[in-house]
Amino acid sequence: MTANAWKLPALQVASDEMLHLDLLRFIASVGIVVRHSFEFFYPAAIRPTLPSGLALFVDLFFAISGFVIAHVYQGKVGTLSEYGMFLQRRVGRLMPLHWLTLVASIIVWSGFVALGKAGNHQPSFEARCTAETAVLLNSMFSCGNGISFSSVSWSIGAEMVMYLMFPLFAWAVVRSKLRFLAITSLALVAMIIVDLVQNPVDRSWVDVWPPLRALPSFMIGVCLFYFRDKVRIPAPGRVLLLSLTMLTISMVTHTHHLISLGLVYVVAIAAIAADQATAPALVKRFAPLGQLTYSIYMWHSLVILIVMNAIADKLFQASSGLMVVFCAISWVIIFAISYFSYVVIETPARHYIDGLGRGSRRRIADVVAPDNKGLRRQTG
Repeated sequence: MTANAWKLPALQVASDEMLHLDLLRFIASVGIVVRHSFEFFYPAAIRPTLPSGLALFVDLFFAISGFVIAHVYQGKVGTLSEYGMFLQRRVGRLMPLHWLTLVASIIVWSGFVALGKAGNHQPSFEARCTAETAVLLNSMFSCGNGISFSSVSWSIGAEMVMYLMFPLFAWAVVRSKLRFLAITSLALVAMIIVDLVQNPVDRSWVDVWPPLRALPSFMIGVCLFYFRDKVRIPAPGRVLLLSLTMLTISMVTHTHHLISLGLVYVVAIAAIAADQATAPALVKRFAPLGQLTYSIYMWHSLVILIVMNAIADKLFQASSGLMVVFCAISWVIIFAISYFSYVVIETPARHYIDGLGRGSRRRIADVVAPDNKGLRRQTG
């Protein structure tokens, strides 16, 4: 067996046009991992009083997603058939890993319950709750004790709502870009008002109903795609680095959440501007890691639950020094399982789901618009 037979498949970017956005997605996913792991360096009693941390990186995901979806599917959701194919591809990308992590979460929590170690944050085992989570309705409804398995999937459910609405956004942009920009601005203002009225506290934005939280950021991403030729910033790479640093500092301090949200959009704009110039070698080198973003996001909470919460915090009652070791172990496991998941599970599953019905669609296309050879056969 040759050495190449043991070589791991290399990650590759989907497009050379969004290298900064790809790297930014990866950085945001790492930020979410840091947020959920570093809380265990503090006593349990003060964890609820900590800043919302790096949670607003999720809003950056929404904005990037809006831009990417508009980039890939512009002009491709104009008919019911195209819309169906669009949703099929979105299901193929999101659902296999969602279902896998859901099953894994149920198994892990069942073990904790059997051992009597589930604690006060046990997810609801009600069948309705599990069914709603399986079809991503947990982002819209709360049942049982309000905690669902695979809890991070709330944002995936909110994202799926944006996908369902995307043809409406695309239609509105075609009608008038400026009108859609105005609608997007109104949506953002409306959500901010709702947020301030319902949750007048520093971390309130993270408690906004998920689809409403995703809506303005996703729409801003769509707007940024259609106005990308207007996005011109001197030294965009430096602006991106500076704004990303400011965003990170704002999220780990008690800076008001709306300031952090504004910085999220500045970061997105800077990344889009940077992608219109030649990417530095460092960005080109690490941009392929963006392909692991979804895997990292979906697996990290389960790994942290087992390694840092159950083993380090509860079993060993680890000191800060020992917790660093468990944290490092968690991160290694997260990135290893995310790579394995992306290469071995997600990619083949996505290709399989994308291919379902493709043969019948081709046969229909041949009947509706046969090639020249088919015409010759029919006309003799």
